[in-house]
Amino acid sequence: MVRVGSAVIALFGVEVDFYSLAFPLFDSYCMALILVRYGEVAIKGPGTRSMMEGLLMHNILSGLRNIGIDARVARSQGRLFVEVPDDRVRDGIDVISRVFGVKSLSPVKAYAFKDINDIVGVAVKEWGDLVRGRRFAVRVHRVGSHGFTSLDVAKAVGAALKPFSAGVDLERPGIELFIEIRSDQAYLFTEVINGSGGLPLGSEGRLLALISGGFDSPVAAWFMMRRGSYIDALFCSLAYPIDVVSFLRVSLTLFNKWSIGYDPQLFIIDCSSLINEFRAKVNPRMWSVLFKRILYEVASRVARSIGALGLVTGESLGQVSSQTLHNLMTIEHGIDLPIYRPLIGLDKDDIVDYAKKIGTYGESMGTEEFCALFSERPRTKVSINELNNELRKLDQGLINNLLNSVVTLRASSAIKVIDELMLGVTDLEIDYVPNNAVVIDLRSRGEYELWHYPGAINVDVDKLVNTAESLGKDRTYVLYCSRGLSSRWGAIELRRLGFRAFSIDINRLRRSP
Repeated sequence: MVRVGSAVIALFGVEVDFYSLAFPLFDSYCMALILVRYGEVAIKGPGTRSMMEGLLMHNILSGLRNIGIDARVARSQGRLFVEVPDDRVRDGIDVISRVFGVKSLSPVKAYAFKDINDIVGVAVKEWGDLVRGRRFAVRVHRVGSHGFTSLDVAKAVGAALKPFSAGVDLERPGIELFIEIRSDQAYLFTEVINGSGGLPLGSEGRLLALISGGFDSPVAAWFMMRRGSYIDALFCSLAYPIDVVSFLRVSLTLFNKWSIGYDPQLFIIDCSSLINEFRAKVNPRMWSVLFKRILYEVASRVARSIGALGLVTGESLGQVSSQTLHNLMTIEHGIDLPIYRPLIGLDKDDIVDYAKKIGTYGESMGTEEFCALFSERPRTKVSINELNNELRKLDQGLINNLLNSVVTLRASSAIKVIDELMLGVTDLEIDYVPNNAVVIDLRSRGEYELWHYPGAINVDVDKLVNTAESLGKDRTYVLYCSRGLSSRWGAIELRRLGFRAFSIDINRLRRSP
């Protein structure tokens, strides 16, 4: 491969090597070509376009390298051509289709030609058997100066293939045949695979996303990555280690699949101190708004420390009490960084559909929010003055204490951390209630009264330890809640204090005789 000119620059901490390549240059044995198309990048000004093309090339090569593919990439007038080993073409396509900035791609075969007859000849060689018994259409795209038009090529190839086929059908063909002509090369292909679209990751700077294990926030982070932003993530843990494991699993799925070209930083903060602080000092109907405001403040300080240009949240207007217009305005008052909410106008069904598309749905499906900070009758219209009055009741060193608890790791190391966190809790879940066990229902009083396991006692999460201590350590405790997070956390807390405690799925209890 010939490098006519190159320059290495640093963009947001990533070195990008810009190539100006003579093309075509791919002639390696047992190698295949993938043609890559990009959309918005092509209409940028010369400097911005060159930068974005360079990032796109860097991200493609990085993604392929991560799965063990030694590849080469070249650009040519609005296209990239990626050379990969023949036996890794499908793997290469899978990775490149997830690189932000890629509009579509196709595995192609390249042929040098001198005139239109050469193109017709290779088309018959490639597609004569393929069109047999089928109706087909030929689509031609041409770049450069030639003695023929795209329509000339389409007509000539169509006429030559027609005797092998069931005829030409430009409206509803059984198969479409594509030819892209550039200089003295013709690229033949039959597939056009959709890419992720958007802008190359890293072209728009860095943002810090507030990510939980639920549906919304990973989708919001994905949207901003798709628009070219590096995303790092912050998580506030209320039920360590169970909720941290959920966060890491979702993050692993999101970033391994989509953050191609960048290994995000994950910031995990121990926010468990907020539970007792809130319950002891502030209005219960404002817990969710207070929690969100403190999270914004902590996140803004972390964001500034890494040079992030704003925060990303998964808020959707009116979805829950803290996401009304009044409360969103109140919560962000005084935060000196932009807050981006790409899901603000989406319905929950829309968000879930995106979660399925990007692959985080499965991990988010089994996740619940820890209920200890969320009241049954939350306020939907909290004023700025009311929020400030409640904030003044809290420990003035609270924010600094939270920041001092931050643990930072890279997304690529999440799988190892998950394994370490799960050690010691593998026997936490049981599928039956032992004889004489104390069954504790951690849900709200209203949910308990609608249905509860026979003999279960209803206990608030914050009173769990006191309740167990009053009953004694010689008992076996079985906890359940709506979806499992609070009960698993409670069982771990009791075990730390020397109790024999387990969590059980509420659905299993409902099926019990």
